[in-house]
Amino acid sequence: MAARLPYLDREQAPREIQEVYDGLRQTSGRVLNIFRLMAHHARSLPLFLSWYPALREGALDPGLRYLAYVRASQLNRCGYCVTHNTAGGLRAGVPREKLDALAKWETSPLFSELERRVLRYAEAMTRDVQVEAGLVEALKAQMSSEALVQLTLSIAAANFANRFNEALGTELERPPAPA
Repeated sequence: MAARLPYLDREQAPREIQEVYDGLRQTSGRVLNIFRLMAHHARSLPLFLSWYPALREGALDPGLRYLAYVRASQLNRCGYCVTHNTAGGLRAGVPREKLDALAKWETSPLFSELERRVLRYAEAMTRDVQVEAGLVEALKAQMSSEALVQLTLSIAAANFANRFNEALGTELERPPAPA
């Protein structure tokens, strides 16, 4: 599917967003398509970019975060988020085999009991919104309150990004042309 709005390039964006783009290029070498679409609402992009990366910082094991994020993205059929967060999970040390087995986590022997609870939580938040109290209690027994809130925020952010990208048809970035 093609994007349903044009991606804003630097020269098309308001001045304050051009500075945001410059910062993104300095830190990551590119401006992702999700941000080029968010730039249509210039007031939101800087706020999103100040909040969203903070979800990677804290008590939650990064591997658990990526497993939950990718699973939520799979459920929402957001290929953009699955692709970007699978790559992030690999960089964070999640084995490829686990990422490939996420759709069958319930029967796969690759996942620990904590990972299974995290994935059950991600599925409940994504599919049902309401989460059984017993599942939350089981997670509280295995992680700190900070880690549980970070996990919850990460899954909520995945659902936000999934819905944004799917509604607007965000496409994966094209690799740079060879020099």
